[in-house]
Amino acid sequence: MSKRVHRTESRPIFLAIAAALAAVTVAGVVLIAQARRDFTVVARKYAFAVTGSNTAEIHVQQNDLVHVTFSTEDIPHSFTINEYRIMRRAEPGKPVSFDFRADRPGRFRFYCSLTIDEKCKDMQGFLVVDPAK
Repeated sequence: MSKRVHRTESRPIFLAIAAALAAVTVAGVVLIAQARRDFTVVARKYAFAVTGSNTAEIHVQQNDLVHVTFSTEDIPHSFTINEYRIMRRAEPGKPVSFDFRADRPGRFRFYCSLTIDEKCKDMQGFLVVDPAK
């Protein structure tokens, strides 16, 4: 009797493993799991600050899922990356969050595209996407 219970209990495990393998393999191509990377970017006094970095740079690996929480402390600003078609606007006290896949390697400028103040055009940082290994 215990063998029968054991077989019944092992069937859900077998089905779960089969489903996982099917999800990882699409049209014969094995997909590699990507990492999720979280960043907080703050705009203030006409500059960007990236939490955990001494520079206004976001460093990720190709195919990482990038989650950005963007806020501003003085006037409205935007976080814009042309190559990724990203343009998010934040106002003081109203942060915005968004996600994107860093699907191509390179160094991409992010900047404030608003024209509220002439100094906004000088705000910039960089998204650095290292090639997949």
